[in-house]
Amino acid sequence: MKSTLKALSHHTRLFGITAALIMLCSATQAADLKGKEAVLWSSGGKYTTALEEAYVKPFEAETGAKIRLVEADVDAMIGAVSAQVKAGNVEWDGLSGLDAPYMPKFIKDGLIEKIDVSKIPGLEKLPKALRSDYGVPVLNSVVTVSYRNADNIAPLKSVKDFFDPNIKGARVVSSLAGEAQMVCALALLSDGVSVEELSKGFDIDRCLKIVDRIKNQITAYWANGSQMAQLMIDNSVDYCLCWDGRIIQAAQANPQWKIQHNGGIQFPGYFTYTKGTKNADVLDAFAVYMLDPKRQAEFTKLVGYSSPNPDSVAYLPDNLKPFISVTPEAQAVLTALPDSLLEAMSRQQVELGRAWQAYVGK
Repeated sequence: MKSTLKALSHHTRLFGITAALIMLCSATQAADLKGKEAVLWSSGGKYTTALEEAYVKPFEAETGAKIRLVEADVDAMIGAVSAQVKAGNVEWDGLSGLDAPYMPKFIKDGLIEKIDVSKIPGLEKLPKALRSDYGVPVLNSVVTVSYRNADNIAPLKSVKDFFDPNIKGARVVSSLAGEAQMVCALALLSDGVSVEELSKGFDIDRCLKIVDRIKNQITAYWANGSQMAQLMIDNSVDYCLCWDGRIIQAAQANPQWKIQHNGGIQFPGYFTYTKGTKNADVLDAFAVYMLDPKRQAEFTKLVGYSSPNPDSVAYLPDNLKPFISVTPEAQAVLTALPDSLLEAMSRQQVELGRAWQAYVGK
């Protein structure tokens, strides 16, 4: 009995010491960061709101640091970051949610910095395929199709159905140059091009010919995430080639909307550090904060994007799980983009964008 009490006393002292150390570290971190500010790019709309509620506000409350979010679409973001780095006047310290297809070009152009992984515990718990020397994965992005579950509207059984002219219905795709690589990747893959073939280069003419089959059924083009979701919420279209997070946003407001993962493509979105930032300490602390699975689950509840950490699914409500891309069911039918394909996207990004915008403008 005495030995048991002695052991319990020992464990109690250890627990107290551990708790005290955690509190001390937290207090030290808060003191180190108090009054500092980092500016982050965000794609806008509900995504920005979710970042603020799930991560930014509690992080600021705990550390005394300030995270200021700046909204811009992808095309505007690329131009702004390039100009800032070139001028040596970095105004945006980091980019929140830079999708993997953009990473090779950003790295090649020297727009983002390597991260110090030793300062970001939690990275080692994530799948190796998601890790990068230049970013912290914060979500698992999916580009796929959705459909309105209503009379006289055929359910989409795969992405291939979206490009089938025999399936009638009002469609929406993106008008943005930066989204052309997503549209063409899905169009070509659905037309029988293998991932290996696509990794050698995009056949832009073939892509446009595939889209041309259903162009007369494209009744709208989205130019930002909020517009993408609103078109579905308002039932302005029947089918959307879009991002999974926006599908979930739409479905929460309008339960008619369903997601189809089959044939979709997936890749991580990264939290990256802009080359030349002077606030890496704030970014490191914020990155660690965002890796917590419970906080990631809160973010998913707010915005719908899946966390790259499968542990976060356990903290989600059952009605949300069918939409989440990191479940075994979704993983079985989604296509992951290998580095070789991401590099092909990067090489042709500008060419694809110009060709797509010229096509959309006809």
